[in-house]
Amino acid sequence: MGDNRLGRGRVCVAAAWLAAALALPVITRAQQTAPSIRSGYSLARETNLVGTVSSVVEGSTTGPLGTNVMVQTSSGLIDVHVGSASYLKSNHAELAAGDNVRVIGELFSTGTGTVFLARIVQKGTTAVAVRSTKGMPLWQNGTRLLSSSKPQGGAL
Repeated sequence: MGDNRLGRGRVCVAAAWLAAALALPVITRAQQTAPSIRSGYSLARETNLVGTVSSVVEGSTTGPLGTNVMVQTSSGLIDVHVGSASYLKSNHAELAAGDNVRVIGELFSTGTGTVFLARIVQKGTTAVAVRSTKGMPLWQNGTRLLSSSKPQGGAL
């Protein structure tokens, strides 16, 4: 048989991500008060968000800039910043209304409300990292580009 490392890697990453995600608490508004977005991203504050996409807004003009999806969860509607729609599409994780998603990230307060900054977005069996473990954008048009050759630590 041929060596299918890419296929096995995707399955292993998806399985590891799913196992780790199930161990994280599901976000609820009563669980935590969202820190200011100026406080910086922290793996220790990450939470697991599970829900259904109700709408997708590409090219948001309010911060953070980029693509935001509204996700309906058991605790309400959450504004999730996923970065770049083209980055998700190039990684076979294009989002649309009605999609069931699982997102690992952190909820922040902004001057006008709250936003959930996604670090990993999963649709079906495809999981895509959109931020580094330090919260830095991984999409090409992000403020910083992290080389894909650098390993990413932290829990998926």
